[in-house]
Amino acid sequence: MMRLMAFLLLGLMASQVAAVGLFARVDRTQLSIDETFELSLESQGSAVFGKPDLQPLDELFEVFDTRQVNQLSSSNGEARAITRWSITLRPRQTGYVVIPPLQLGDWRSEPITLLVQESLKNTESDQLAPIFIDASVDQESVYVQAQVILTLRIFHSVSLYDDSTLSPLQMPEALVERLGEPRTYEKTINGIRHGVIEVRYALFPQKSGELTIPAQLFSATTVANGSNSLFGSRSGRSTQVRSPSIPLTVKAKPADYPANTPWLPARSLTLVEAWSPEPDQAQTGESLTRSLLLKAEGLTSTQLPAIGSAQSAGLRRYPDQPSLANEVSGVGLVGSREQREALIPTLSGTLQLPALEVVWWNTVEDRLERTTLDERTLNVADNPNLAPPPAELPAATSVPAEQQILWPWQLSTVLF
Repeated sequence: MMRLMAFLLLGLMASQVAAVGLFARVDRTQLSIDETFELSLESQGSAVFGKPDLQPLDELFEVFDTRQVNQLSSSNGEARAITRWSITLRPRQTGYVVIPPLQLGDWRSEPITLLVQESLKNTESDQLAPIFIDASVDQESVYVQAQVILTLRIFHSVSLYDDSTLSPLQMPEALVERLGEPRTYEKTINGIRHGVIEVRYALFPQKSGELTIPAQLFSATTVANGSNSLFGSRSGRSTQVRSPSIPLTVKAKPADYPANTPWLPARSLTLVEAWSPEPDQAQTGESLTRSLLLKAEGLTSTQLPAIGSAQSAGLRRYPDQPSLANEVSGVGLVGSREQREALIPTLSGTLQLPALEVVWWNTVEDRLERTTLDERTLNVADNPNLAPPPAELPAATSVPAEQQILWPWQLSTVLF
């Protein structure tokens, strides 16, 4: 098993090292038409000259800035040149907009699709201030222990020093998880360009009823006109702004949810299995490794229950400790739980592994769901390496040598 994992790891590393070309990615794929975003182009492999042709972008995007970084990395004793271009863009139209393939020599990047939405018109007077905060949630009513995403956007039309802070989000009646690092971009409001600092949280209310998401305090120092930090002059004014508090309705677990079943309110849930080696190669006395992966959008890994194991006569089980992980995606947290166990058949013939089922509540469709793995049949063959040795014939009874020799004095005793 360790040899197989080492082989797969080496193959993955080799494929990464061998990857050459021009690769494109963006900092987000959904935005409004008055926001900027970052397009990154990265060349890997041999050293390249020149820069990518950005002319195909002009029809669909405004190009504001382009920055280039060159670096040299080493992997497995081989040097590799990497050049990265960071391009600030703003879309010219709404809807689904495709960043076209871009050319660098013989290399072409893959296209990327964006969803560009209409701008929300802001008319509140406090949003004309140099600094203000907008707070929003993706849903105003949520089930207990289900995920709700809080997004804070700090807008500033003036330059800020790097000493800005945001107060910690503390909610005793909810589990709070920050979703990645803050993102920065630009947005035009009423014809004025604003810098935006965006912070996202995943909240999991722990009790039903009415809940209030508290206001958050942002503190910063604005850069005064004429100040020059290069020569020690750092004049400015300290500013504090507070986000609005948000009421949240937390619903109890539905009455028709099965009793004595773990409560799993999720956007989606999957259960898959993997085998090494494949189960159709099962032999008595040989180990099979079965991996079960439970993954749910909108739940943390600690909320996921243990998955039933293979209870079957003729199998010895050796389970590993479960592996828990959380990923950050566009829809919030994605929790996963992986269970691995070694199965050793002790009998040849047909072995049945029972079906597995996970009951959960679909928060998107607002209904009960059941995700299952069908039962599996193992056809276990005899292991030729474990065949019993052939039976040996019983040895002939022999007379000890000392009983075959007749000494003279014994002969005389017999005669007389």
